[in-house]
Amino acid sequence: MSTLSYLARLLHLTSQYDPSLIVRNIAYFSGSDAHVNHKLDIFLPSSSSPESLLSSTNDETSQKKVPIIVHVHGGGWVRGSRTNEWRGGPSVGRTCAQQGFVGVVVSYRLARVSLISFSIWALIFGLILMIISLALLSWQLFTGYIAFMIIIYAYNFFYKVRTPVNVDHMVDDLCYALIYIRDHIHEHYPQADPEQIFLSGHSAGAHLISLLVLDNSHFQRHNLSLETIRGVIAMSGIYTLTHPTHDSKYNFRNLVFRALYSSNLLYSEGKTILEYSPIEYIKEDENLPPFLVMSARFDMGLEVDARRFVQRFRQYNYPVEYHIIGGMTTHGTIASKFATNDAHRHFFTFIRQHVK
Repeated sequence: MSTLSYLARLLHLTSQYDPSLIVRNIAYFSGSDAHVNHKLDIFLPSSSSPESLLSSTNDETSQKKVPIIVHVHGGGWVRGSRTNEWRGGPSVGRTCAQQGFVGVVVSYRLARVSLISFSIWALIFGLILMIISLALLSWQLFTGYIAFMIIIYAYNFFYKVRTPVNVDHMVDDLCYALIYIRDHIHEHYPQADPEQIFLSGHSAGAHLISLLVLDNSHFQRHNLSLETIRGVIAMSGIYTLTHPTHDSKYNFRNLVFRALYSSNLLYSEGKTILEYSPIEYIKEDENLPPFLVMSARFDMGLEVDARRFVQRFRQYNYPVEYHIIGGMTTHGTIASKFATNDAHRHFFTFIRQHVK
């Protein structure tokens, strides 16, 4: 066991689940622009689990089709992976399997950190390190940090695997994953039902799945059917890229958000930031699946965006639920401690309400 895995287990970020039931590192796309992040992990339910949908001894029940939950991790569009415990993907996947569902956790291509975002983060950590350097009377530590950050940014900019990735590329990756699930999930679990898929996402992942479902051009471009999506679960997501933390675009928190996060995003030629804000696609007379929107108690101000997003659904009478996960839940722990906080309770209640 690695040090990080041990630490995660020590902090109760992992739960008991048979690792042999995880099918890891499945390449879901092998086209000409295939990427190292075109991978997914499948968490298979155990028939012996007391909470499993398959626990009945009745033959008819044991052959029942099992819904699939596809989870997309967060990380500000520039970091994270499906295997990162701190981003919550493994926790969501394991818990889905323990509840009797097929859990699929997806990686996708990531954006490159912008110079603006990188410079601000470097300044923040630099100030912290400068204070430490002053306390230790060691300027070598500070100058070494500056040299290190220059090298890191150069690596980020020039490394060919991190060629510029825009939002459409990320959403395309989710479509590739859904195509793989539609065509190949039976090879891994014959009872899995690709006609009953629930999309789940955290933070940037919640933004991507919301955009995927609400802007139907993505499904149309990849010949996917929205009718196979039984529900969408968005945890601590971003739905308005221009001003997610306050109603004013020029509020200080929104300016900081755009500098640290939105500035990393690239858009297809001719498109603007508004066209990648999921809230812009909630309109009348659309055939939308139900949404469950959840915010953490301490959510970096993003609960403002969540309430605005939910209100837009309600304005047009679309089915939506909204919950704030209480206690000491933060933007990160709503996913990383998914198995132990109230998010999972609302998550599975919502799913069981909407299965066929």
